Amino acid sequence: MEFEQAMKRLTEISECMSGSELPLEQSMKLYAEAAELVKFCKEYIADAKLKVEQIEGTVEG
Repeated sequence: MEFEQAMKRLTEISECMSGSELPLEQSMKLYAEAAELVKFCKEYIADAKLKVEQIEGTVEG
């Protein structure tokens, strides 16, 4: 999965959960999916930040 796809899905989940009354079980499934997507996005951003810092280190060093 790519970062942009994960963000798009998070937006869809957010709209779905806030726009209608879902059964509790479906809400819990969507919440679990969203939690995994957030974890993926945080890791992706951390990796990207590290790569940028490494690039800056080689340019400055």
